[in-house]
Amino acid sequence: MNASRLIAIVLAVGAVLWVGSGLLGGDDSAETGPTSVVENADGAQVAKNGDAPVPTTSPSAGHAPHASVRVRTSEAVEHVDVLRISGRTEAVVSVEIRAQIDAMVEEIGAIKGQRVKKGDLLVKLAVEDRAARVEKARALVAQRELENSAAKSLAEKNYRSKTGVAETKALLEEARADLKLAQIELNHTEIRAPFDGVVENRPAEIGDLLSVNDPVATLIQADPMLVVAHVPEHSIGSVQTGQLAHITLFDGREADGVVRYVSQASDNSTRTYRVEVEIDNTDLGIPDGMTSELQIPIGTKMAHRVAPSVLTLNDEGQVGVRVIVDGNKVAFYPIELQGGNRDGIWIGGLPEKIDLIVVGHDWVKEGATVEVSRIETGDTPEGLQNMAPAPKETVAR
Repeated sequence: MNASRLIAIVLAVGAVLWVGSGLLGGDDSAETGPTSVVENADGAQVAKNGDAPVPTTSPSAGHAPHASVRVRTSEAVEHVDVLRISGRTEAVVSVEIRAQIDAMVEEIGAIKGQRVKKGDLLVKLAVEDRAARVEKARALVAQRELENSAAKSLAEKNYRSKTGVAETKALLEEARADLKLAQIELNHTEIRAPFDGVVENRPAEIGDLLSVNDPVATLIQADPMLVVAHVPEHSIGSVQTGQLAHITLFDGREADGVVRYVSQASDNSTRTYRVEVEIDNTDLGIPDGMTSELQIPIGTKMAHRVAPSVLTLNDEGQVGVRVIVDGNKVAFYPIELQGGNRDGIWIGGLPEKIDLIVVGHDWVKEGATVEVSRIETGDTPEGLQNMAPAPKETVAR
């Protein structure tokens, strides 16, 4: 027998002996057999032989310990329901002023960003021969007036026919029309503000040769200022002209306004309706195009005011709160957000009175049995944000 075969036999025998020793040794607990459990007179669970109590939450007994949560009773109150929607500021009037004649820019009357009054000069164009044409037309009118007057006198003496009088009258009216056109063209050399406003843009510069319809300046009327939003079709029925609205601008400023316009036709691409709220902008401090939030009261609803931290998600991704029902069972209620801020939010769609889980709601699931500790933090939710641990007052098992 060679050496390798001898070593293999020795290893195999050793393995058999090692396994056999474990089987022969046994377990001390196995010799005693299973211990039956009964309840004593005090209601505690003990071994049948009365040696020691068996804890109800012991892992060996097959029961996991109940989670502990803290709850407070919340009662719904009447709360003003507010429609919140994003919008932007928009000047009530924005006009692009254009040239009405062909001429060169000769003078600038207002710079970009300048406030102007109605009638203030924006741009002056070269007069060229337009003043002379006005004088020529005026002289022709004077001539035609004399001719017409003479024709009338002759007609009264039967030296001129009525047809001749009518002809001189027609020539007079033509001369007057030409004079008026010449005066209008001359007036168009001075481009003036049609209303009080701010020069938002002025592309025309001195020396520019403008043609008819070339842009000269953009003038906006920013007082009052509009805040424009597009309301979804499911909410437009709650918005009416004359309603009050509260505006929060992107930079944090706030203003109150009135709904002045509600569109009766929706945007075909978005299926939303244009709503305009008018706010005061006397100092012109609110710029055109700033992002804003509109808050329009649309009625009252019953709602609970809670801390934002109590909100959670269920397995379906719904936003809601977890509450206690039947004394110690966890339930999930989806909610409707009705506004608020970081200190407290209003939520609806709930029973009028609930036992709201304020601590531990993220660690339990619906249907679980829990240990409930009631706490009192007052009527406002601010105390729930940074409250210190409180001793248990009432525990339901």
